[in-house]
Amino acid sequence: MRIIILATTLAVTILSSFTAQAQILNSTISQAEQQRVLATEDEYVAAEVNRDEPALRRLIDDRFMYNSSKGTTTGKEDLIQNVLKMNMVGQTLRERSVLIEGNIAFIFGTADLQFEVPGKEDVVSSLRYTSAYVKREGQWRMLALQMQKRDQE
Repeated sequence: MRIIILATTLAVTILSSFTAQAQILNSTISQAEQQRVLATEDEYVAAEVNRDEPALRRLIDDRFMYNSSKGTTTGKEDLIQNVLKMNMVGQTLRERSVLIEGNIAFIFGTADLQFEVPGKEDVVSSLRYTSAYVKREGQWRMLALQMQKRDQE
């Protein structure tokens, strides 16, 4: 009887140790993956501000959908053409949080977009957004985006 109790106690102790180590490993992997998704989004923002069409085409998934506040959806090509026409001169992201489930990631954040207006001061528009990313062939790509005007702080 003592041997059974001792063996059970030892097994529980060993399994608890493995479980704790697995949780730490998963947390580290998750944090690293979150940083990769955020880095992809930062690269997208730089491509958007610089109107870098090749980078936009690489970072935006072919199945991309933009959900507008007008109740319409548009695809990758429309987004790229609209970005290339914008007079955006800067963009700052803040209040970001990331949720990853398998090969899908969501980023929730606020974007402060700065636009040049000829003959006037630049205009800043603050938008709350949700972006979705999909991991294909080892690379995160933007799959969907929705933006809406952020309430005054």
